[in-house]
Amino acid sequence: MAIVWQTPLGVDQYARAGRSLEVPRFACPGCGEQMGYWGWYSRDLRWGECRTLLVRRQRCKPCASAHAVLPGFMAHGRLDAVGVIGPALEAMAALPGSGPGFARAVDVPVTTVRDWRRRFEARAGLLAKGFARTCVALGDLVPRLHGSPAAVALGALRSAWRAALRRSGRAAGRLWRFANAVVGGHLLTTNTDPPWSTK
Repeated sequence: MAIVWQTPLGVDQYARAGRSLEVPRFACPGCGEQMGYWGWYSRDLRWGECRTLLVRRQRCKPCASAHAVLPGFMAHGRLDAVGVIGPALEAMAALPGSGPGFARAVDVPVTTVRDWRRRFEARAGLLAKGFARTCVALGDLVPRLHGSPAAVALGALRSAWRAALRRSGRAAGRLWRFANAVVGGHLLTTNTDPPWSTK
């Protein structure tokens, strides 16, 4: 399982820090007990170029469970940074034929961008519910949203993000880092009943 850490660091700063990176200790998602550090693992990330980053693991002794602490710019199971994936999803929702052009602009295979679109469209209803619940939890109303399922999911995300900005200011982070944090890194994964969807 993954925990998303809303680090203020960019990809380059994070990569340079290596094992000297100070990662906060998190509460276990299962039992709420504070976890301890449990090593690192290597993970590739494509942000302009492909690089290998270290990801911190933390372990809960009472639950005997381990969790990866993903930086906010990294999605579970995806090579590309959320700062690339998110804008591509927005562009494809606004201009349905824009996938190949966006792929060329960021030097990502067209098949990868198409996979993002398919996965996002398949999960759009679930994501819309999760973002709408987040918006309400942050003390705001969800506006009436119309359009395709992907457009509704994006509208719910923007509403939740604006609510987070009003409450927390810059601490809310950028739009797609915020989205990634809300879904625990599972922006485009295949899980059909994630825990965040029922909160």
